[in-house]
Amino acid sequence: MGYAAGAALTEADHMSSRGEDSFTHLPRFGARLYNGLTRTRAIEIQVKEIAQELVSRIDHGRLLDIGTGPGRLLLEIHRLNPNIELFGLDISEAMVQVAGQNLAGIKVDLRQGNIRQTGYDGNFFDLVTRTGSFYLWDQPENCLEEIHRILKVGQAAFLFETHRDYDDNEFRAVLRTNLEKETLFRRLTSPLFLKKQLKITYGIDEVAEIIGHTSFAKSYVLEKITLAGLPIWLRIKLPREP
Repeated sequence: MGYAAGAALTEADHMSSRGEDSFTHLPRFGARLYNGLTRTRAIEIQVKEIAQELVSRIDHGRLLDIGTGPGRLLLEIHRLNPNIELFGLDISEAMVQVAGQNLAGIKVDLRQGNIRQTGYDGNFFDLVTRTGSFYLWDQPENCLEEIHRILKVGQAAFLFETHRDYDDNEFRAVLRTNLEKETLFRRLTSPLFLKKQLKITYGIDEVAEIIGHTSFAKSYVLEKITLAGLPIWLRIKLPREP
């Protein structure tokens, strides 16, 4: 769900879950609140940058956005290339409803479900993507195995995830710049939500260790990148080899 995923989490989260439980039971007002809180210029830039990269990798076929949230990435992908078949999966039924409203008039397959067991056919998608919630998966190895199963042979998944191995001074400077034109409320709350996310997100070595226990172990690529200028992002390329 991206840049402010921590916005929907509280200290009362179940200790046995990294975050899935909270989003599974997210009420409608919580989904609407998240939709509003994440309407920032920085997230708009982030979504556009990711969408531009994804449409440069496929010009047709089926694309799945895992944890699609309000559906903004699918909306931008459609704007850039309406020939791509769009699919969105989210663990929150309330968030799926919000995405449906945001994507009204666009042909898209939206479903509520868990990436651990999606129900999609095997060898089905030309590209699978995810932004900013890998750290919330309770069973990441199983989730990656399901991605491997539903991805077409010879194609790849691209996950865009935050990591802990960033330069804090650079991060703070860019964040201040990004928030300059936002409302006072967003200037005060966005750093709190983002810092909470970064506190529990994985380090790069931890991501590599998780992937190393999956069918992507011999083919993955990790690369530090910036999105909306923020140096906290990691591009995870997961090719499904023949």
